[in-house]
Amino acid sequence: MWMVFLVLGPFVSIPTSLHAQSTGELRFRFEPPQGVQYVLDGKHRMTDRELTLLEGAHRFTFWAPERRMLDTTFFVLAGRTQEFTVQLRYAVEFVDHRNALLRYERNRKWARNLPPVVAAGAAGWAVVSFIRFGDRHSALQDLREQYRSSADPEGIRSLKESAIPEAKDDFARSRTQTYVSTGVLAIALGATAYFRQHFARSSPPEFKDEERIRFEGLVYHPLPDGGTWAAGLSILLR
Repeated sequence: MWMVFLVLGPFVSIPTSLHAQSTGELRFRFEPPQGVQYVLDGKHRMTDRELTLLEGAHRFTFWAPERRMLDTTFFVLAGRTQEFTVQLRYAVEFVDHRNALLRYERNRKWARNLPPVVAAGAAGWAVVSFIRFGDRHSALQDLREQYRSSADPEGIRSLKESAIPEAKDDFARSRTQTYVSTGVLAIALGATAYFRQHFARSSPPEFKDEERIRFEGLVYHPLPDGGTWAAGLSILLR
């Protein structure tokens, strides 16, 4: 029993000495401050902000939701503590999604608010045009009745040459305005109904985090039967 202890004793003490001489510490500050993960040396998926690693170069691949992966290498110096700030930029896919979402919300807002406003204005215009059309029609009918019943040659001539033609022109203009305003009202009501149904059936654009898919793939281990995913555990390497 004592012989086993004497033989194993030197082998137990040597790694402790080597560990103290050949490791260094890394400390990270992340931007964004939450949600950052990374793969160390292509094997270990971690979230630790402080690491003790063997001296030498170590590869890191950082990622956070909605952010672009950052692949870089840090050189660990023995016996030293090094601090690094890791800033992850927004992924291109997320920027495109954000812009698409803004366009969707803007279009939805205009589609929901503008047609009803136009319809209300067109309705008021149509009512005024119809009333004016009725007044112009009545005025023209009165002038025609005066023309038929008048016995004054000068009055008949005035009616025929100026009053009745002017009344006809006013009547034609009011009739055209009535048609146009009624058409605009119909279009605005149709657009209001269409856009309400359209956006009731539609949904905002969805974000597919392609960077996350690529990051997950870094810890995928192919096997003959199809492969397996490595668990996302934090491992303190000491």
